[in-house]
Amino acid sequence: MFNGSCHCGNIAFVFETEKTPDQLGVRACDCSFCTRDGGRTTTDPQGSVRFTVRDGARLNRYRFGLRTADFLVCAECGVYVGVVMPDGDRSYVTLNVNAFDERDAFPEDATSVNYDDETKEGRMQRRRANWTPVADFVEDGLGRGGSG
Repeated sequence: MFNGSCHCGNIAFVFETEKTPDQLGVRACDCSFCTRDGGRTTTDPQGSVRFTVRDGARLNRYRFGLRTADFLVCAECGVYVGVVMPDGDRSYVTLNVNAFDERDAFPEDATSVNYDDETKEGRMQRRRANWTPVADFVEDGLGRGGSG
């Protein structure tokens, strides 16, 4: 289990996994957002994530490109904690390792990835197979299940 949050603590998460940081690995997407933000991400399709957002008014959901997922960015401190893809009644997430309390336990080297050639459906299929299911998303005290 790993805990994480944005800098001010408005967006917090608990990442349940049985894998070690070395087993999870770290990726560095070379999209324009991630390269500007310095994001390093990890996932576990057998794990789960629970989000708690204290003040939903300070949660920015940013979409670009194929517009299939929301980059979760705190409007107060500016930290990007992860990317959530809603998918019917489920959601999947890739988490920014830099937002983990235990970030120093993860490898510094990240595998560079490029998804520019993916179709919208191909991207969504990859995420369903590889990203971590969202077990709960609580915003302003309202649980939303895996709907993100």
